[in-house]
Amino acid sequence: MNDLNIYTITSAIADPVRLSVMIYLIRGQATYAELQQHLDISQSNLSNHLGILYKANLIRKISNGRRNSYEIASPDAAQLIELLQNIQKTSQNPKTPVKKIALARTCYDHLAGKLGVSVFNSLVYQNAIIYAHPIITPAYFSKEITLGINADKTFKALGVDLSKIADNKRKYAYACLDWTEKMPHLAGTLGAAVCYAMMEQKWIARNEEKRVVIITDAGKNALKQIINLDFYTDAEYNR
Repeated sequence: MNDLNIYTITSAIADPVRLSVMIYLIRGQATYAELQQHLDISQSNLSNHLGILYKANLIRKISNGRRNSYEIASPDAAQLIELLQNIQKTSQNPKTPVKKIALARTCYDHLAGKLGVSVFNSLVYQNAIIYAHPIITPAYFSKEITLGINADKTFKALGVDLSKIADNKRKYAYACLDWTEKMPHLAGTLGAAVCYAMMEQKWIARNEEKRVVIITDAGKNALKQIINLDFYTDAEYNR
């Protein structure tokens, strides 16, 4: 995205249909047919919108025979959409039911929602990561974080080998403002590694909605033992 003119990117997502494509794809990869059904537009119209997003380097196409799929092109593109969702006004009505997506979900390739924020806070309290900015007053823009004195043993217990996840093409670790919780969750290469490790160990699992995840009993027990996190799913979050 850095090599593109900012106007190219902003004009690409200025259209409501194209922004809807990006918001849909942040859940995960989707086929052409799924996008068309979701948006309820013609094939030619959809192809035109996808072409614009592709040229702006916001999405990429995965070819599999006659069945093409699309996904968000990069973590930067995913974070851009998350930031836009953060800026929008939300209802202050306490009676509004909280959707499952607010409980636990993925933000591109890392944990988000109540679960993601809870894991982030517990990692801070356990001195596994250091967040220099007050958790109660987050900014809209991401803040880089550093590893704490208990990082090695804590992340190892979570199934993450810190020596194997360095990636110079992407931020190592940063605090990304969660659009439903309005608090930081762990993003970057480290955040992706934590999410992947939890998936591999079946501590979390996908449900019928692509972006939503559920935490298993094994996951609850592991998080309690490793980072002293008690994670509950009350009736309000299960509607």
